[in-house]
Amino acid sequence: MSAFEKSQDQKKALQLNAAALKVTRHLPETSWRTIENYDDAGLYYYESGKWKASAQHQAIAVLLACGMEDSKAMFPVYVKRLGFAFSKYRPGQDFAPIAANPLILLSDIAFNLRANADLRKRYFKTIKLKPGTQTPTAAYLYKIKPDALPATCYIQPDQAKEQAVKSE
Repeated sequence: MSAFEKSQDQKKALQLNAAALKVTRHLPETSWRTIENYDDAGLYYYESGKWKASAQHQAIAVLLACGMEDSKAMFPVYVKRLGFAFSKYRPGQDFAPIAANPLILLSDIAFNLRANADLRKRYFKTIKLKPGTQTPTAAYLYKIKPDALPATCYIQPDQAKEQAVKSE
């Protein structure tokens, strides 16, 4: 990220990020390294003015970090960044309900987060449709696995401060 900030070479940054995401495919989808790569991609796309790609990558980072102990400290930052990207991508939409429960993005068909393999691994059951029942555009059905949904997906900033004080 620091090399990107110095050189402003967005194309190279995105290429390196794509390579980093390939490297992390052997890690669990909730690994902090994987999550950080999606967060970085969201930042790069944001700086490039590619609002939908930025919002999608930030959303993936948020949803993979959701409920994960390793990502607990960064989670509010990821949500805040998603808010910035989302406000550019869908300026007329109220982000507050998403900030309160980012899991609702899993059901946003137009946002198409189901296309991401890491999110499918964590949150979706993949059902291969039988021949003859396939639509011209789909051969698979993705259903959310209720048991994969964390009980809570957002720590309010004041709660995060409270927890930091308690742990000191």
